[in-house]
Amino acid sequence: MSSVGPVVVGYDGSPSATSAVRWAAREARRRSAHLEVVFARDAHDSHLEPSLPGGGDDAQAGARALADRGRGKALEVEPDLEVEATVEYTTPAATLVGASLDASVVVVGSGDHGRVRGELGGSVALAVAAHAHCPVVVVHGDVEALRDVNLPVVVGVDGSAASTDALLHAAEVAVSRQASLRVVVAWWTRASAHLESYVAAEFPRERAEQGAERQLAAALAQVREAFEGIEVEGQTVEAYPAPALVRASEGAERLVVGSRGRGGFAALVLGSVSHALVRDAHCPVTIVR
Repeated sequence: MSSVGPVVVGYDGSPSATSAVRWAAREARRRSAHLEVVFARDAHDSHLEPSLPGGGDDAQAGARALADRGRGKALEVEPDLEVEATVEYTTPAATLVGASLDASVVVVGSGDHGRVRGELGGSVALAVAAHAHCPVVVVHGDVEALRDVNLPVVVGVDGSAASTDALLHAAEVAVSRQASLRVVVAWWTRASAHLESYVAAEFPRERAEQGAERQLAAALAQVREAFEGIEVEGQTVEAYPAPALVRASEGAERLVVGSRGRGGFAALVLGSVSHALVRDAHCPVTIVR
């Protein structure tokens, strides 16, 4: 996979950010790219690493120490990797969006839910995904435990141009990992929830299912034409996109989606689907822009 820019990862000292740094280090090695570990400190934010005093030289030294700690976490898993640690005095989201201008990918942790200290999960991940200029990866789960397991790459498609970009990105990732690709098309009608009560709605439901099958067939054909020999399979799922993709993320190397879609995937980055994936996915989530 070609890459001209660095892999950029946000770090705030939290466990989820540590997982993100380790994942990003391996991604940088696979891309033959260097890694930038970024700690962003908003001077007006009180929910920071306890080792950082309120201001002055001590705060700057503490921020630098935390960034260097993140660099050390990366070198623990990739000792020969070129890793740079930087400190920025602005909000994490603004820092990472700015860094995305030159990055090949931006990586963030999913956050430690229920804790106020995790600066780089939740809303930050959503903000970065909404405004970044490159793909964004939100790291979930124990990626270290699964790193030597050959798991499939899963991609959600809906026939839109954005999902086509996601499809091709996912196929490229699968080929580079020597992994299989699984294409998921989720579809849903009002009749799906009331099948026995709305017999007359069976025809719209049937048309929706047929449309999903056509989308899947087109996606599989496109991948097979572009990536000869790729191992690819697909499935249509009668479900809302968010729960369908969360379920599909179980046992996946990563889940790939587009930044904008239509139908079930409309307003993916800023809507309920993205919130669900950032919160509930069982594997790293790549949002392709």
